[in-house]
Amino acid sequence: MRSAPSNRHQRIFIVVLSFVSLLLFACTIVPDETENMDGEKGKQLDIYFVDDTFKPDEFVDEIWDAKVVPYFKQKCLPIGDILPAWSKDQEAAGRAFGYREKAEGSPWNFRAKGSGVIVSVNTASRASTVDVDLDPPDGRADLILQIGPVIKDTGIRDALEFISFTDFTNQLEFARLSNAFNKKVNAAVLSGLDRENLMGKHIAFHGVFTQLQDSDLVRITPVVLEVN
Repeated sequence: MRSAPSNRHQRIFIVVLSFVSLLLFACTIVPDETENMDGEKGKQLDIYFVDDTFKPDEFVDEIWDAKVVPYFKQKCLPIGDILPAWSKDQEAAGRAFGYREKAEGSPWNFRAKGSGVIVSVNTASRASTVDVDLDPPDGRADLILQIGPVIKDTGIRDALEFISFTDFTNQLEFARLSNAFNKKVNAAVLSGLDRENLMGKHIAFHGVFTQLQDSDLVRITPVVLEVN
């Protein structure tokens, strides 16, 4: 009969198990599409370990006022020009008004500016929004504006031509960058909103929406927002 493991062996096993657990805790598993030799796409898992060398919050803080806000003020097009084209043909609207870093198949990002009146305030969830009736108002909502604190989409990151995936080590760093942009929007743009008194307010915005939408109305993430 085999004897029970010694205390020494048990201690070694516990140390090894703890080490493996720490490795798994410190890594992120990201699905990635690859093409096989026949040109067919398949799925594989890429495993990335957290590296504290990259500081996404500091990176965004450094470029927000100096580059990001001026860029949106320069590049945003009137939302009233984009929406009619969007409603007819999203791909055609993308070619005319949108931006995407990657080739065909990637979602378009639309840098847009406009103004209007808030006709509905939706704050039941942390992904709060307001519905906006664009100028000249007709009493109906034309778009949704995100007011956080949870911001959906990666639109801010993906709308910046001076931000490229190839400049970062892996997908994890790129994802952390998007989160940092959304956190910055909350801190710099949305934190001062009087959320209890937004109904009927007139707003002006510069922001972005993406081709990937989960609502009938486009969902704007503001980079610049004025409420009157």
